[in-house]
Amino acid sequence: HKLRPFCFSIVPFWNELPLRSLRAQSHFPRASSAHSRSARMANGSNGSLKVVVEGSAYLSEHNVEAVLSGLLHEAAAQKPANPLKFIEEGLAKLSAQTKRKHDEIGAAPNFSHDLQRRADMAARAKAAAEGVKPGEANVECRGSRQFPVARSDTALVLIDMQSDFLTAAGRVGMHYPNFKDCPVTDGMAGCQRLLAACREAGFVIAHSRSHRYGATVRDDLVGTDDQGYELHPLLRARPGEIVVDKWTFGAFASTPLEEELRARGVDRILLCGVLTNVCIFATASQAVDRFFRVCLIEDACAAFDKEWHNMAVRLISEPQIKKGHNGQIGLYFGEVSSVAEVEKAVKPLASIPRPVSDGPSAKKRITEVRSVGFDAKPHKCTLPLEHTALVMIDLQKDFLDPKGFGACLGNDVKPCAAILPACEALLAAWRKRGGKIVHTLESHLPDLSDCPPAKLNGARCPPDGKRIGQVLSPEMGRIMVRGEPGNGLMPTVQALAGEKVLHKPGKGAFYHTDLDEYLRAEGITHLVFTGVTTEVCVQTSMREANDRGYDCVLLEDCTSSYFPEFKQSAIEMIRAQGGIIGWTAMSRDLIAALP
Repeated sequence: HKLRPFCFSIVPFWNELPLRSLRAQSHFPRASSAHSRSARMANGSNGSLKVVVEGSAYLSEHNVEAVLSGLLHEAAAQKPANPLKFIEEGLAKLSAQTKRKHDEIGAAPNFSHDLQRRADMAARAKAAAEGVKPGEANVECRGSRQFPVARSDTALVLIDMQSDFLTAAGRVGMHYPNFKDCPVTDGMAGCQRLLAACREAGFVIAHSRSHRYGATVRDDLVGTDDQGYELHPLLRARPGEIVVDKWTFGAFASTPLEEELRARGVDRILLCGVLTNVCIFATASQAVDRFFRVCLIEDACAAFDKEWHNMAVRLISEPQIKKGHNGQIGLYFGEVSSVAEVEKAVKPLASIPRPVSDGPSAKKRITEVRSVGFDAKPHKCTLPLEHTALVMIDLQKDFLDPKGFGACLGNDVKPCAAILPACEALLAAWRKRGGKIVHTLESHLPDLSDCPPAKLNGARCPPDGKRIGQVLSPEMGRIMVRGEPGNGLMPTVQALAGEKVLHKPGKGAFYHTDLDEYLRAEGITHLVFTGVTTEVCVQTSMREANDRGYDCVLLEDCTSSYFPEFKQSAIEMIRAQGGIIGWTAMSRDLIAALP
């Protein structure tokens, strides 16, 4: 059939289309065409119906051909009484939908965050193409290659050296009946040696912890004192070292590791840990995708099977050293060296003053910590924000809910509950500035194995029916037992992901917990205390902190007691003799001072 131009009303979304460029070609019969074709269309087969757009790149770019083809297919299938009106209405609907999407996205969407990231990566790619920077020392690698290192731009990154992977009782180790014969711990001694050498030389140190176990993600472990999830005791982080928690196999995809390393000027990585064939390999791949240069330290890595380890090392190293495949150092997917070679290279650096990196390609390293001062007693208090944590003591239903354990003993919980709005406001302000937060809960294991006899059923215990571990009510559950409804935080001060939740079996937050270890690993030197009750758990925790060398401040309007006179006495003892235990202040003054 001849191609016949046709026109119809176009809604404002497509103003001034060059309609002469649009032609409809159809084998649909107009009059006495073959009945077989009519029958085919009537049966819903419209495969031969199409719209052809010629002579206009503009219309092609705007997908006019596909849109009109779709409408003509619908018209052929539905057979409306007025096909042209059907098409016009269809275009109007499409126009309205497009306008809504346009309004939702914004008048001028440009995905600036993605464009900036692409620009950053393009700059790194260009810098990489210019070749590797010289270092302060060179680590000898496989294939007669060398990996330059410098304290200003190189980090040691340890992957998942956790008890869950490295002990027979761990969540992963327990699945290997012959764990003692598994080679998964073979890299531990190497990691210890690397840590010692790199710490002495002054390299940046970073650790990852994984809460991904196969296909299972355990978000509930993050921020707890779970000993399986924690780094192995021989490989714990020190204050100031980077620690990231990941749920992906690679350490970059689900953590701020890249941001932390860039902030310290790092663009070269010495990589070790477990498992070589899983998280190590994934981390190496993600690192080079971000244009970090990588050197794998083979004898400081391990897997549950030696062959898996060997295969992963080959996959990482051979693309790098095969002649003619990739001449760039450490970018595909990594060089491979040994602990001994790293020790030999970095040992001389320990006696050389460390240079300060101020290169334009990295963020300025944080060497100056912003401090804030505010009114306090016995005198003005100054806090270095980057080294200060907020500690919220026992804001749990057991003590603050009218149906909780404290109330069942005859205490009036209203004075304690009255501090919640101030605590909530402080929590919001502290979160806004990204400060470290610790929430404590006085609680015991379900089997009560961490509850001493004197506390459980001694002469000073409450009467039967109101003792720790007993069921207070269906609503509250067992008294002060971890995981029971009454042992949860009050609704307005719930912990968020990434905030540490500490279950303490005693009055003090440091007794039988990893709080001190956690704070030191995060570089914390100052603590802001809130919570209940002032004279018992709050004061005890402050005294424990004071004995361990932390500077402390108690916010008076964010702490309380069942007995107002006890609160006042505790406050006066804390700030007596020039602040023998610490400062006391009001939360409004601290919040006003925050940047």
